[in-house]
Amino acid sequence: MELKRIKRKTLLLGDGAVGKTSLIRKFVTDKFDDSYITTIGTKITKKELSFKEQNTELTLMMWDILGQKGYTSIQSSSYRGAEGAIMVCDLTRAETLRSLEEYWMPELAKVVGDVPIVFVGNKVDLIEQRQVSEDEMAAFAKGHGAPFYMSSARTGERVEDLFKKLGELVLATRMDVSVEGG
Repeated sequence: MELKRIKRKTLLLGDGAVGKTSLIRKFVTDKFDDSYITTIGTKITKKELSFKEQNTELTLMMWDILGQKGYTSIQSSSYRGAEGAIMVCDLTRAETLRSLEEYWMPELAKVVGDVPIVFVGNKVDLIEQRQVSEDEMAAFAKGHGAPFYMSSARTGERVEDLFKKLGELVLATRMDVSVEGG
């Protein structure tokens, strides 16, 4: 059986400073940097994942989207063609979870409709400052019929798992279609 090579455009969405860029960096280069630099516009990073069961090499094109609210025209133009999303909140700032529901999900749905989503509660290592519990994350994700992960870009906890899960979900929804470009 011939190896299938598939590209999928995916998004990382959430408020500024929740750790989207750090999660991608940890996943792709296994590095973490404490300094915060605002993503201006969109940054695209890619990484290949191997799914042996499906005999598939998946190239995840990860679009790291500006996390400031109010830039809807810039953001929505970046959403076009996306086939999955990772929605990130900062466990030390409860408002970032509400923001997923009130801003990021509706804005994404307007452009791409229903796509697979993985919810991520990032900064699980900052136990003392935590404002969002694992139970709250579980209830939130269950309410949207999506998986969730408690992760840390700093320690790497569950980072690989959450990107692989998104890969599985986007493959499962559109195994038969291949996307070129990116």
